[in-house]
Amino acid sequence: MNKLVAVTGATGDVGGKTTKLLNEAGVPVRVIVRKQKQANEFAEMGVDARVADLDDPAALTRALEGVDQLFLVVAATERQAEHGANAVAAARDAGVRAIVHLSSADAVEDSPLPWGRAIWRVNELVRSSGLEYTLLHASGFMTNFEASAPAIRRGIFPQTIGRGQVPWIDTPDIARVASQILQDGTHEGAEPILTGPELLDGRGIARELAAGVGRRVRYIHLPSRVFAVILRATGVSAWKAEGLRQQFGRVARRGLDGVATQTNDVERLTGRAPRSLADWARSNRAALLG
Repeated sequence: MNKLVAVTGATGDVGGKTTKLLNEAGVPVRVIVRKQKQANEFAEMGVDARVADLDDPAALTRALEGVDQLFLVVAATERQAEHGANAVAAARDAGVRAIVHLSSADAVEDSPLPWGRAIWRVNELVRSSGLEYTLLHASGFMTNFEASAPAIRRGIFPQTIGRGQVPWIDTPDIARVASQILQDGTHEGAEPILTGPELLDGRGIARELAAGVGRRVRYIHLPSRVFAVILRATGVSAWKAEGLRQQFGRVARRGLDGVATQTNDVERLTGRAPRSLADWARSNRAALLG
């Protein structure tokens, strides 16, 4: 009989897709959400839901009682490390057996990215928690290109990544891995690196997007500070804009922190190759072109 799996971040992309896969596979799932309205919506879908905020360790501990495995997804905010620490402590206090943490491929202690440092800290807490664990080091999400849709409609892809390469991954591929690992339930400290099928620089991204949408897309290189100014003009917070400037203008462009590592771990773990960026763009053509 399957044991209970809890999911944080279930209203988001990877957490939501993983919850759906587990539910469809008949795995008992409990989502941890912040609002009663969200809990009611999950309940209508037949998914157990508990209301608890990552700011509240006591509420989290109560919400995790009876849980065997926790799929920990923590949003990239200025309190990401604190939220992750609260979740790990709550899991330990509630008697959770194992944690699967959605980490990133560039999580390092001295990262110039605030979320890179935060995720590294959470990883360290998971490793030292005494619980069984698996860390999923995911590469950059293809869904991030949705923000470039207005430019893609004009036939351009402005970015600051230059010749730096990233093996972009589609989020359903991450969810497939997470679901498979949680269904298997065996955790021996593995840390797979989840990537798409190829490394792409700025021009490669534009080429793949063009192949997918069936329209010419040209890469335009921006100085990193100009890139950040444009992000701010589109409503991105100063904290996030500076982080993205560092992520693409420094880390990705220079190939730091293992960001340019490409693996076959998705296919090895699920038996199916990850989706290409061109295929992703083809499926999202309507949204990208408007």
